[in-house]
Amino acid sequence: MQTIASDSSGAPAEISDGRHSLRVVKLRLVLTLVAVAIVPLAAVAPLIRTIIDDPRVAQHERLAVQSEHVAAEIEREVKDLGLAVAGAAADPAMPAALAAKPASAKAKAATAPLTAVLRRPSGVVTATALIDARGATHAAVGAPAAFTAPKPVSAGGASYQVLAASGDQPAALEVIVAVPGAAGGPALGAVAAAVPLDMLLRWANEDLSTAGERLAIVSASDGPLAAVTIRADVGATAQPILEVTANDQSQATGSAAVDVAGMGGWQVVASAQLTVASVPLLALVTLVALLGLLIVAAAWMGRKILEPAAELEAQRVRFQDLYHSAREAALLDNLTGLGNHRAFQEAVARMVDQARRYGTHFSLVMLDIDEFKLVNDTRGHATGDELLAEVGELIRTTIRTADAGFRIGGDEFAILLAETSTPGAEVTARRILSRGLEDRGGGRYKGAISFSAGVTACPEFGKTRLELTAQADAALYRGKRHGRTIVTVFDAAKDRGHVDEGMRSELSASVSAVIQAGALTPVYQPIVHLPTGRILGYEGLVRVDATSGFANTGALFDAAEVAGRVLDLDRAALEVVLKGASAVPLDTLVSLNVSPRSFEAPEFNATVFLAILRRHGMDPNRVLLELTERDAIREPERLRTTVQTLQAAGVRVAADDVGAGNAGLRLLSQFRFDVVKIDLSLVQGGAAEDQTMSVLTSLVGLARRWGALTIAEGVETAAQLRMIRELDVDAGQGYLLGRPGAVSAARMMDLDALAERPGGQPSTTAPSLARAPVSFQIPSGGSSGPSAAVAPVPTAASVIAGHGPSVFSTR
Repeated sequence: MQTIASDSSGAPAEISDGRHSLRVVKLRLVLTLVAVAIVPLAAVAPLIRTIIDDPRVAQHERLAVQSEHVAAEIEREVKDLGLAVAGAAADPAMPAALAAKPASAKAKAATAPLTAVLRRPSGVVTATALIDARGATHAAVGAPAAFTAPKPVSAGGASYQVLAASGDQPAALEVIVAVPGAAGGPALGAVAAAVPLDMLLRWANEDLSTAGERLAIVSASDGPLAAVTIRADVGATAQPILEVTANDQSQATGSAAVDVAGMGGWQVVASAQLTVASVPLLALVTLVALLGLLIVAAAWMGRKILEPAAELEAQRVRFQDLYHSAREAALLDNLTGLGNHRAFQEAVARMVDQARRYGTHFSLVMLDIDEFKLVNDTRGHATGDELLAEVGELIRTTIRTADAGFRIGGDEFAILLAETSTPGAEVTARRILSRGLEDRGGGRYKGAISFSAGVTACPEFGKTRLELTAQADAALYRGKRHGRTIVTVFDAAKDRGHVDEGMRSELSASVSAVIQAGALTPVYQPIVHLPTGRILGYEGLVRVDATSGFANTGALFDAAEVAGRVLDLDRAALEVVLKGASAVPLDTLVSLNVSPRSFEAPEFNATVFLAILRRHGMDPNRVLLELTERDAIREPERLRTTVQTLQAAGVRVAADDVGAGNAGLRLLSQFRFDVVKIDLSLVQGGAAEDQTMSVLTSLVGLARRWGALTIAEGVETAAQLRMIRELDVDAGQGYLLGRPGAVSAARMMDLDALAERPGGQPSTTAPSLARAPVSFQIPSGGSSGPSAAVAPVPTAASVIAGHGPSVFSTR
């Protein structure tokens, strides 16, 4: 059998055998050495990059400075030229010159302002002219230029357009300023100045010494406009020129924008061929030598590291083998080859966890060899050992690989069958039994082998390890009591309460763990007065945490009863419910559940119960004590005395679960109660069966004669609500009227609407509630007859007063 470790949650945890760890060490060593090799390379790389890239970076920076300087000079000159042209356009002689014919005396009078523009200090203007709106030149100064008709411009503002190169005339920038007409009228014409772009570039760069070989002006809309060569010949002393690559990476450039409105996003671009310096031969040789030395050192260091690592790895493998051997020995039964009791506990806990998480199912078979003690006594322990070994062989050769067999006691075995239902597990157990009873010539034990087996399944019957083992053990011993040599399936009705001492101890420890961990939480279910819809009170209940190991609260109380821990659990539940009852309105009853078995204990009596109520600030007149009887009362006189004391203090007493078998009926036969709670089995079955209806009618009539209040439990459908109202049951409780949870702020409930709900199914939403104050008078508990004093108490349970005096006496 293969054994594996498990973590705290029960999930399997594989243990590495360490056989491939040396490979991991070698891989890590290689990665480390590669990283060590990268360090010097990373240190040398910046040096190489500096040698190669510094000239490039410096050249790019110089070209950027050059382009920014040229762009700034052009920007300043163009703006100044615009102002000069605007001054010429504003000259008083310009309108008259435009009104006269071209080349007339009045037109020639405009040449003076034009000449002033032409003779600017920069000397970049080659021609100026006065142009009318049709493009005709009225006056011109300087070299001939083909000025274009001016575009509509605002008076005094300059506009710019490019005169394309033609013949021997280079491309030029045309600066135009409108000559204003009469006030508010259109412009009469414009003054224009022509600036060759190549001349402008040379002038802007003439005072700057740079490595740039070429300057160009580029427009965002029209592309390259003009370019000039600054250095026609690089010269013999220049640095080597890189060869031109396909993506022109040999060209270094710098650019800057000309920030003049209306110039179409011009940029000045300075460019030159990119040059680099050569890497010194000595540095290259040193680098290669360093790398070679590094490789040799890494190989030597790796060999030195791997020698002790290989030795450690060998020791690790030996230790892992020893660990697995010890683990196998700790979880293996040497006699049968099956798992031992510890292995069984781990395996069943793990399968329960998987069933809860992933919805899987499995079965548990527990078997006990019949008359094993007789074999030991008559034939010797050696033969008994052979019998045990033969049973282990039968189990091992019959079950599947996915299943597991265990020897959990002297002659007790267990089998876990994965993904197997109860019928399948029963078939497997019978197959092992039939093989044991038949003749086995080759077996170690030659005789027939008889055993009894018990079968249960998860989650069909149980959902925890404790439940499953107790159920299989109970089914096993029921089979032994009925003749042996039999496979018995767990039956909740027949096997309830059976538990061996070992299991009883485990159950007791589990109940104690729940109490000490504070795993109980309170919930409150409303009790509703059926004639009025008023909420009389709330029954305080507890819920157990899902991680406690118990499937639900009922399983927890069942375990406490079997383990003899009912009193401890009752007291813990009382503390939890009373602590949370502060949310219950002061004029409303609080119903508490206590087992009569708790009041039979010497350490728990009426005085202790009342002290618990006082500690939590709970008025006894608000308390309804529900007594639930699972087994016959052992000391009725002691219980009677205790409850009479409680009634005298104001506590009211209810017989709980009346109609659930004989439990409540036994209480009714010995005592008379303030309240009779009718069990849900009668309420939910009464609408369909006449016999159940008769029982219900009798119980209600009996309670009426005693003057006791009747409460119907388990009201889940509209039909059930209508039925109990027709029977004149006083109050109701169930999912239709309110699920256990937090205390509601509502005080009234619309029962008529609930009774008319179609389909008669429990509501998944809250019932229709209304807020209303409730104020009644209720007789104090403990009265001994009709003459008992009635004290006004502000609670909602005063309806009890309408059923006569509170009597609790022997019948």
